[in-house]
Amino acid sequence: MRTVTDVDARADVAAETFEAVELELALDMQDLTQSDFETCVRAAAAVVGGELLFDMPSDGSVDDASRIAAVRFEGQDRDSIVFAVLNAEGDIIRVSGREEIGDRFHGFARAFVGVLTRIRDDLPFGHTSAEGTA
Repeated sequence: MRTVTDVDARADVAAETFEAVELELALDMQDLTQSDFETCVRAAAAVVGGELLFDMPSDGSVDDASRIAAVRFEGQDRDSIVFAVLNAEGDIIRVSGREEIGDRFHGFARAFVGVLTRIRDDLPFGHTSAEGTA
C-alpha cells in the first residue's frame, strides 16, 4: 500500500499541472463550431494520452460553466484527473483543477475510475469488444 506524504502530494500536483497544460494545448486545436464539447474533449484527451471519463451538465457549483468533462491520465503510482469546462455560452473550453471543480466532482471522477477498473480487470465481459453500433 502506498502512503501519501507531502512529497507525493507535491509530485501529484506537478503531474496534474503538466497534464493540464498538455490538455489545454490539445483543446486549443479543437473547433467547437465543428464538433460538440464531448467530441472536442475526447479528441484532445486522445492526443495527449488521456481518457475521457465523463461529460455532464454543470450543477451551478462552478462559475461560468454549462458542461464539465473529466479526463484521466494513468500514472505509475496514481492516476490524475483533469477537468475541461465549457463556458455558459458554449463557445470556450477551459481546463480546471480540483480547486475550481470541487471535491464532489473530483470524488465522482475517482469513483468512476474505480468502476471502470473493476469492469476492465475483474469481470469476464470487461475484455470483450463491443458488437454493432449504438
